[in-house]
Amino acid sequence: MVEKQVDILIIGGGLTGATLMLALRNLGYSSLLVESKAFNDKTKPDFDARSLAISPASQRILTMLGLWDILQPNATPIKLIHVSEQHRFGASRLQGEKNNPLGHVIEMHYINQALHKLLPQEHILAPINLGTVNLEKSSATVNTANGDMNIKAQLIVAADGADSMVRQYCGLAAKIKNYHQVAIVANIGLEKNHHNRAYERFTLQGPLALLPMQNRRMSLVWALKPVEAERLMALNEADFLKALQYTFGYRLGRFIKMGKRASFPLKQVLMAQQIKWPIVFVGNAAHTLHPVAGQGFNLGLRDVATLAQCIAADGLTGIMLEHYAHFRAHDQQIIGYLTDGLIQLFTSRIPGVALARDLGLIALDNIPALKNLLARYAQGFGGMTPDLVCEIALTPRSIE
Repeated sequence: MVEKQVDILIIGGGLTGATLMLALRNLGYSSLLVESKAFNDKTKPDFDARSLAISPASQRILTMLGLWDILQPNATPIKLIHVSEQHRFGASRLQGEKNNPLGHVIEMHYINQALHKLLPQEHILAPINLGTVNLEKSSATVNTANGDMNIKAQLIVAADGADSMVRQYCGLAAKIKNYHQVAIVANIGLEKNHHNRAYERFTLQGPLALLPMQNRRMSLVWALKPVEAERLMALNEADFLKALQYTFGYRLGRFIKMGKRASFPLKQVLMAQQIKWPIVFVGNAAHTLHPVAGQGFNLGLRDVATLAQCIAADGLTGIMLEHYAHFRAHDQQIIGYLTDGLIQLFTSRIPGVALARDLGLIALDNIPALKNLLARYAQGFGGMTPDLVCEIALTPRSIE
């Protein structure tokens, strides 16, 4: 078996793991990223490209990591977010400033291509299969095309998603909440311009989000009960668009085209214990959220910024991980409560709650202090703000 030694081993080469490797590149530590899928440029842009909502705080992090200049030409700003409930009178509008949008929408393949361009390929092992993780020996075994490899590291970062295999190997628990909903995702073509407006519409089945994209497209995420989701997935394009139009209405004009549909079950996965020396869980491996508020990747990116900052300040130590967990607790808890609370509130059928929702949306639309507080957390500026969000570059720890 081949033996390899690095300072930091990152397990999981999705967006969170890859951005962490980028954040660590100038801190003086050797790092290795291992990923089960091929790590290369994604397919060329097409109508079906999947998208992410990028918060203003995330934009600053991506700027500091050298990614935003590459991404900006393909980013669609969100100038207004319209929140409403189907068949109800309450509504709220969050308005961005002229040169300060509420966020951006970026197709995922652009982010993957930018990361592939900036990351050192010699420090990436992909595709490989993870064998075991041994916390006592601070090591992991992987199965490569050339045989097994044992990798020893001072710090192991698990960024391998909601169904984390590392979590299982380490015997750590996660609290899983099944929302009994299925999300349908697709890109929708419009007859007219969307004017950079995003929409969140709560329905009897679940929330429906439409985010503006380039070329008169909207990115759809529609949460539904499983039986209804199965029915809609089986419809042809014309009938699906008709059902979507009926549910959403005509604020965006007529829907004229639809890309390939995909669906996945929705659940919340939260780890109460995200650190156990020498390992730390970040991103979806630590906290998978309902997509209702588009917070998943943004929350994970703040994990990345904070972890890199703690490593720069305290080195690869148990104290560093304790500082990291302390700094991230408030932000993770508030965003977790926010996303889960929205689902509980808008799916409640208790008499009188619907009226309270209407009044709440109207209050949100008319009370600036309340709107600003919500916007602050939604834009990623709640809790301990990482240095990268403050546009402060990370510098290597001085070792005497």
